[in-house]
Amino acid sequence: MAIVIVALSSHAHAVDREATLCGPIKERFFFWQWSLAAPNPNPARVAGLAHVEATTFVTGDGKRLVGYRYAAHGNLNEEGQPRGYVLMAMGNAMVADMMIQHLGDFAAAGFDTYVFDYRGYGNSQGRRRINAIIEDYKEIVAALNERYPSARLYGTSLGGAVMMNVIGSGVEFERAVIDASPSRFSPFGCPRRIDPVEHLPEDARRLLVITGQRDSVLSARMTRELRIEAEKRGAEVIDGEDYDHPFMDRAEVHRERMERIEHFLLAEPSL
Repeated sequence: MAIVIVALSSHAHAVDREATLCGPIKERFFFWQWSLAAPNPNPARVAGLAHVEATTFVTGDGKRLVGYRYAAHGNLNEEGQPRGYVLMAMGNAMVADMMIQHLGDFAAAGFDTYVFDYRGYGNSQGRRRINAIIEDYKEIVAALNERYPSARLYGTSLGGAVMMNVIGSGVEFERAVIDASPSRFSPFGCPRRIDPVEHLPEDARRLLVITGQRDSVLSARMTRELRIEAEKRGAEVIDGEDYDHPFMDRAEVHRERMERIEHFLLAEPSL
């Protein structure tokens, strides 16, 4: 049975949320181009996968975002409930049924784990717009924070940039991993106010920021500033000598990368 989560409230109308920020032609073209790299949804990828169930989030402007929840099934709290949740925001060439199968360790550690197709991707409704995606994830985090005692955020590539904007909005969270994300959108015609680096908290000790020296998608020039500035503010940082873009590493490198992500994200906050 699918779980439906509804945004708590919203004052943004669809026409406002889906307005382009980075130029009406450029933004639409880039999202069209990026989305071509994403595969079609295929429920067979998760068929028979224990503890995984379909999930829908209804945004404040009425769009249905389709995804999955990997239900917590180990290390639950004293009441037998999840210890919290993990929310992943993916890269733009991914769909939810591809990614949820990689997140089982979070569920086994006691965290309900969620991933959604961005609006306009996969089976999710709406138009692909950066402002809309950011606003959607602010709403998802707010709604999940009402349900769970602990929030862990995990963003890769575009998803890391989205998560930085969410963090900058002031949401409550315990820990966040930002993996191989651009430091800025403004060089591509977007307003500076959505640049991920502009949303770093003054105290960034709850963040792990990862870049890869072999990243074949985003150059060091595009990712370096966020990592360096995060480190200045107390974040844990990794510039992996053998790291490619997330989920594009060799098998042994991928395992090591995920172990470091899990170790950081699942640790109890010490602040």
